[in-house]
Amino acid sequence: MSVLPPPPPPGWYPDPTPAPSYRWWSGGSWTGYTWPGGAQAVTATHAGGVQTVAAASSGSPRRTKWLGRWGGWLIVAGSAVVWLWLFGLSFLFSALSPHAHDGSPAVLSPYLLVTGSATAAAAIFYTMAYKLRPEDRLSVPRLVTVALLGGAVATLLVLPFEGLIDIAAGGSSLRPSLAVLASAGLVEELAKMLCAVLLCLRLPVKNARIGLFVGGAVGLGFSVIENLGYLQHAFALGQVDGAGLGLFLTTTAARQLSGPFLHPVFSALLGAAVFGAARGGRFRITFGVVAAYLGVAAAHGLFDALQWTASVRALGPASGILVVLLSLVFAAASGLTWLYVVRRVRSREAAAAGLAAGWG
Repeated sequence: MSVLPPPPPPGWYPDPTPAPSYRWWSGGSWTGYTWPGGAQAVTATHAGGVQTVAAASSGSPRRTKWLGRWGGWLIVAGSAVVWLWLFGLSFLFSALSPHAHDGSPAVLSPYLLVTGSATAAAAIFYTMAYKLRPEDRLSVPRLVTVALLGGAVATLLVLPFEGLIDIAAGGSSLRPSLAVLASAGLVEELAKMLCAVLLCLRLPVKNARIGLFVGGAVGLGFSVIENLGYLQHAFALGQVDGAGLGLFLTTTAARQLSGPFLHPVFSALLGAAVFGAARGGRFRITFGVVAAYLGVAAAHGLFDALQWTASVRALGPASGILVVLLSLVFAAASGLTWLYVVRRVRSREAAAAGLAAGWG
């Protein structure tokens, strides 16, 4: 008696019906989800007869052009032009009407707050959207909604919880407690992932690849809002103590490194675990999901605690440099982890495609 190989894993395969479309295979049966496209189904012989089983599509994915593959860098370059223009005007106005009481330029446009908060995030988001494939069944408008709405709602959920923790630990708006920073990973990563899951309950495709996109999107939205608050705070403090421009630029550099690269990467890694554990279109809480959540939360809390320790020490100008160096180290470490997970996801996709082809 021959032993049949296991059925193909969940994915988009050519529709077994005569209709020229793709249909979602849940891993055990065909579902009602379809999307247009031409394909040819193949058959596998079973002991009880012939059953139609589709092979994975081998066609190359269609790329949306927009700004092209280098669009992210174009966004960064455009933001740099805005900064140079606004700083040029600021220094010009300072020369025409100097202010002895203020060591910074007379005009510091609020546009710097927006571009300083969102430039890197917008560039990364563009690159993510450009990488979407038709078989992902995840549209760019849905991804934008996850980023904007998910990031905003997650921020609103986090604020009261972290405020209560800070009050209980004796912190203040100028000097947050170590307790609130150490627990930030547990609170923020849970809030972001809850928003991602709720906004994606009806997605037809739920796998680790989709989790990387969705988690990264909500992380980017969250980081933009959080960075804007940090930059406003730094600007206000700088106006009081006369270090306006220097403090603002130092904070911008640190937040551009930590915000867009750490928040999205943490959320993307957790999203890959959460969406990868889904079966039959439903999310599940597994040991792997819990382990990923605790690991990401621990890394997040450790980064915040180390930044707090570096900033409260009496190191003078070296304090800001140390904070930036910590951001670089954590950005590199999280980036390497993200690359490892992406390679694992791609290897599983390749193995699934080979298994589905073997069913032909």
